[in-house]
Amino acid sequence: MDVNEREGTAPGLASRGNRIMLHESRPLPETAKCTRCRKRAVIALPSHHANFCEECFVFFFRRAVLRAMKKFPVKADETILVAVSGGKDSLAAWAVLQDLGYRTKGVHLNLGIPGFSEASEEAVAAFAGKRNLPWVGYSIEAVFGYSIPDIRRRVRRPICSVCGMIKRQLLNRVTIREGLRVIATGHNLDDEAGRLLGNLVRNRRDYIEKQSPYLPSAHPRLPEKIKPLYRVSADEIRTYCRVRGIAYLEGACPLSRGATSHMFKDALDMLEGKMPGTKRDFLFAYLDARPAPKAVEDFGTCEQCGEPCYGTRCSVCTLLDRLREAPGREKRRDASIPPE
Repeated sequence: MDVNEREGTAPGLASRGNRIMLHESRPLPETAKCTRCRKRAVIALPSHHANFCEECFVFFFRRAVLRAMKKFPVKADETILVAVSGGKDSLAAWAVLQDLGYRTKGVHLNLGIPGFSEASEEAVAAFAGKRNLPWVGYSIEAVFGYSIPDIRRRVRRPICSVCGMIKRQLLNRVTIREGLRVIATGHNLDDEAGRLLGNLVRNRRDYIEKQSPYLPSAHPRLPEKIKPLYRVSADEIRTYCRVRGIAYLEGACPLSRGATSHMFKDALDMLEGKMPGTKRDFLFAYLDARPAPKAVEDFGTCEQCGEPCYGTRCSVCTLLDRLREAPGREKRRDASIPPE
């Protein structure tokens, strides 16, 4: 098992292909005043009808995340495992949880995408090293026997859906392996609103009913899942990263071109540009109207790897069976995490 735990130190940041950048804030006239303290404002938030100085913006951002966290049954003394890709959302989530006093540990999944995966891991290592935060790395190829590019060459399904399924399954198992019960992801307001719109357009009722910033555990081997950033937008996260000096990997995964989720986000961006606050109203109206999420009761156990699943076979083992039919080197027999 290729598991490497690192604390404190980190290699240099990536410079080839994917740059690590700090974002610039939107300019405001010199006469603009901060909504909170009345000093000069430098950050505009049209969806909130507010302008902020940098100090008050950080207060606003942390308060939004704290408001989200109060909805999650996370104990004050427990460690939250934070899934970190090296992008702005996950690093901002890790940073703000740490700033708010929560105990955290990062986990990074190496997807095996040449150039991109190395740059992603370097961004995580640099962030954690600067702040002396603990984190652990797992390689999808070491665990399952295939990298994401390997899988892409062997299956006809859209690779984003396959990759998302594999990451969700592995993060579930890693959380339990690390002895923790809560995992946090960096999904933001744009992600959640775009996902909701896509599910409504396609009438995916099962997905709509399950969409929530908090999902309770439905099985002893399934962690609770939280999304601390669901109340803040992608633009607000970029600004937070700039103000807090968080260097992150700029740019999307090179395999995600053409993903339909981007189109739904683009549609909401157009509406947001004309009617600021549309994304918030759309998502929060749904969340406020739906009942509190309940644990799914029909979970079983995979007969091949022993992990929780619907029925008797998990989706990863099913995928591995399909991949194994293709010619190539010998692969893993099941989807369990091998011993160290």
